[in-house]
Amino acid sequence: MNKKIVKFLKIVCYVVLALIPLWMIFYGIQSYFVLTTGSGEGVINWDSPRIGVKVTFFVLHRLAMLTMAGLFTAFIINILRYLKNGTIFSRANVVLLWVMVLVLPIYSFLSDNMGIACERTDNLAIVITDNMFLYPLVALIIASLYKIAYDVAEEQKLTI
Repeated sequence: MNKKIVKFLKIVCYVVLALIPLWMIFYGIQSYFVLTTGSGEGVINWDSPRIGVKVTFFVLHRLAMLTMAGLFTAFIINILRYLKNGTIFSRANVVLLWVMVLVLPIYSFLSDNMGIACERTDNLAIVITDNMFLYPLVALIIASLYKIAYDVAEEQKLTI
């Protein structure tokens, strides 16, 4: 392996590992304000007759976000762990990528529809955008390529 590329990959991984907690802190602070600042635009209207739907949607979005952050963190940690052994592509990351492909459309759908939770009105209009289709397709292509690279690397280990 090219040492410069490995060094660059490690730097990128450490930067991403530093940014993930910042992402979670940002959404934690945002969650506090969305849940506690009253019934204006962009916060949960606690006087709404559909408060159960709004809070459920909000909680599901935050759980999906935490799931994605956890999967992404595990993916980056696996890259760093396997790089120590001289391996770039690991079976563990193949599995994580396939799980991300499954979780990403749910997360995208919930993100696109956060207005349901944070609108002053009780309008529960569901929005379907290209995000919940396009991002998972890109993730599917990346997961497939990663799987192929993993298989080729495993096959090469067996070659004399």
